[in-house]
Amino acid sequence: MEFDNNKALYSVMRIELIGTILFAATFSISFLDVFKTPFLPLEGYQFALLIFVGFITLAYLWYSLQHTYFSINTRGDNILIKYFRITPKFISPKPKMIKIPKTAFVKYKIESSFMGKRKALYLFQKTKKGVVKYPPIYITSLNADEIEKLKLALQY
Repeated sequence: MEFDNNKALYSVMRIELIGTILFAATFSISFLDVFKTPFLPLEGYQFALLIFVGFITLAYLWYSLQHTYFSINTRGDNILIKYFRITPKFISPKPKMIKIPKTAFVKYKIESSFMGKRKALYLFQKTKKGVVKYPPIYITSLNADEIEKLKLALQY
């Protein structure tokens, strides 16, 4: 069985693009003193600084969720998992691959963190020295139906 999160990848990239466009538009308009009111007596550069700090804060929280693209293939004798983190375009993520023989695959576990918003998939493999736990693959961008499909794929 094969599973990938292409739809989630494009959804995350669309949200990033819209956020960047909104930031650029608001940041540009902030220098026109349009937002100067008696309730908010800020100059253009002060409002621009406020927008910039807000954008950086939201971007930090967004990237803390660690959205990841991955594909799982359970056909054949091995479980192949290819994945990479979705990051800003100036940071090029290194794609990674995990290959686990089906006979050595022990279990998987899904855990939540970051106030329940970030979900991680942990894989376990049996080796000569015991059971090995792989680093997490973040599945934050998946909805409940896609998580069920992922579980089905891992039960081959």
